[in-house]
Amino acid sequence: MRKERRIVVEFKRILVPLDGSELAEKSLPYAQTLAQKFDAQLILSRILPPLVAVNDDDTGKSYRTKILQPLEAEANAYLSRVQDKLRAFGLQTQTELLEGGPIAEMILELACDRGVNLIVMSTHGYSGNKRWVYGSVADKVLQQAPCPVFLVRVTDMEC
Repeated sequence: MRKERRIVVEFKRILVPLDGSELAEKSLPYAQTLAQKFDAQLILSRILPPLVAVNDDDTGKSYRTKILQPLEAEANAYLSRVQDKLRAFGLQTQTELLEGGPIAEMILELACDRGVNLIVMSTHGYSGNKRWVYGSVADKVLQQAPCPVFLVRVTDMEC
């Protein structure tokens, strides 16, 4: 008689990379459902692309004050709004705002640093020339992730 194998799946920390777009947010209902099912913590991340530093201007305002601080403030406010919506459902959430790049590598590094068990993210699902031209953060994450990746394919008509 053959013994039946039982696979136990446990997701305790789920990373959801967001960029502020409607496309990225299409992954949220899936992440929410999985977090509820597994009593997992959602880690909402936003990665600001690296900005080229510029010299202080004539008024003495630094690059950080003029450019980076407003971007950080907007990104933190965005993450807080998303976090509040998810907490209303009783979910445990945490936010991570990072600056740097390339974006895929930052997502992978964050997943490793936080001991993430699952990454949930949206993708256009481009192929052929579009994929070559635009690249694919989701594809890079999928190929190199230290954990399972749940991709939500979003068509242009859904955005």
